Amino acid sequence: MKRTFIPFIALFLAACTNKEQEMLLLQLQSDMVRANATIDSLTYSLDDSNRLLDDMRAQVDSTQQVNDKLLENVQKLNKELRHWSKLATEYKQSNERLKIEIDQLRQEKQADRYTISQLRTETDRLNGELLETHSSIRRQSDHIRRLEQELAQTKTELAQAKSRVAAQNAVYLYAANETQLIEQGYLKTRRPFGSGFRKQYELVKNIRPDSPGAQVAPIGQTISLPGEIEALVDHYGRLRKGDDYEMTHGDAGVQVAFLNELAGGTGVLAILKE
Repeated sequence: MKRTFIPFIALFLAACTNKEQEMLLLQLQSDMVRANATIDSLTYSLDDSNRLLDDMRAQVDSTQQVNDKLLENVQKLNKELRHWSKLATEYKQSNERLKIEIDQLRQEKQADRYTISQLRTETDRLNGELLETHSSIRRQSDHIRRLEQELAQTKTELAQAKSRVAAQNAVYLYAANETQLIEQGYLKTRRPFGSGFRKQYELVKNIRPDSPGAQVAPIGQTISLPGEIEALVDHYGRLRKGDDYEMTHGDAGVQVAFLNELAGGTGVLAILKE
């Protein structure tokens, strides 16, 4: 029962929290001090009893009167003294072992604290590096988003520029007969020199690429028109065949190719014969 007491205390100490371990260690130390004081007192009593026995033996030897009862008591006391001496020795040995185990627990506790402190330091370092990396990633992500926005804007501007260049290199052509063009407000006609002279035409309403019925005719490319063409007219009047345009006739209708780059980006009316 005495030998299993020490491991039980060690296991109990290991299961306690840090604060409970400290309180238990202090209590055990106080108990050990009291126990050692008791053992010292017992030892002193044993010495005193031995002296008393020696005196009694001297008296018995000197008087040659032996009292059986006294001898019995002396033997009993001597037996008890040997028993207490043995118990005191065992108790001292147990206290020494307990002290060693308590010191080991303290050392292990200090080692655990040092390990925990190192782990906390390493954790703080890793957390700092993680925050720096996260900030760097966010900074790079924002930079990439700005580059993407700038690239998208550049693509849009490039597409618009291409569209403007294409518009400057194309003619917006609207084809209809004279009556329809006048009714729609595109065409104005007049004979400034009288009915014996050729009729003059003038485009008076802008033709846009999104105008209903308008066609885009790139400079130098051929475009087909149905029916016969009376004249091709812009804001300044009739266009000149050979200089401003070329026209050929085929089975599918009339094919027109604009030649003058100065006509790019402007509107032209194709007056069809009625």
